[in-house]
Amino acid sequence: MRVVIQRVSQASVVVENKLISSIKTGYMLLVGISTEDTIADIEKSVRKVSGLRLFPDDSNAQWKRSIKDIGGEVLSISQFTLIARTKKGTRPDFHEAQKGHLALEMYDRFLDLLRQELGEKQVQDGEFGAMMSCSLTNEGPVTIIYDTKE
Repeated sequence: MRVVIQRVSQASVVVENKLISSIKTGYMLLVGISTEDTIADIEKSVRKVSGLRLFPDDSNAQWKRSIKDIGGEVLSISQFTLIARTKKGTRPDFHEAQKGHLALEMYDRFLDLLRQELGEKQVQDGEFGAMMSCSLTNEGPVTIIYDTKE
């Protein structure tokens, strides 16, 4: 499982010219699920996302607070392209990305666990399988790539 964690001051997702979700201070997550991922990978990712200290404290000392500590919001976007292999040729290979219905089940589990950890209203998401337009203001910029297999 691969998660791109971006610290943002705002983020939103639009599908077919309709605003689906938006957040203020927090994380925009891009979440890729592979055919090798398990529930343990999902649980590990939720712990990492909720516990990672990417925010400053009140004295502006960096890397002191987690998303949970600041009561921040999360906008999570399912993105199978994170699992692409590009080692050979110029065309991405998506064979290791989890298939639609299984990916949706696992992604929904990820969202459920994240909502349990951070609060129901703190976690927003896009529209699984849709063509989405994502916007964000990356603060820092801070972008972390987390992979449960590394």
